[in-house]
Amino acid sequence: MVSNGYVMVDCTGINLLSDQAVTVPGMYEKCISAYNSGKPIIAVGCEYGSGVPMTPIPVMAIIEDGTYIFTASILQVRVSSNDSVRIVSLLQ
Repeated sequence: MVSNGYVMVDCTGINLLSDQAVTVPGMYEKCISAYNSGKPIIAVGCEYGSGVPMTPIPVMAIIEDGTYIFTASILQVRVSSNDSVRIVSLLQ
């Protein structure tokens, strides 16, 4: 069954070029809701460097060992149950 529409996830506070994990309060719950909706997921409010908005971003999503992994192009956003968000480059 195809689910109409899409779901947007507010990713304010996530810098896609960061090499440090950050805590984004409530992010894990947002991921659960988006993933369980069965709809295409659009990340909004991300930054690409210091203050450079990168939005909207369509992402693919999986859950692996309790971590939500959202992939867009060469980057993955990994969200753990403690709201820790880590960016992983697939080029490494």
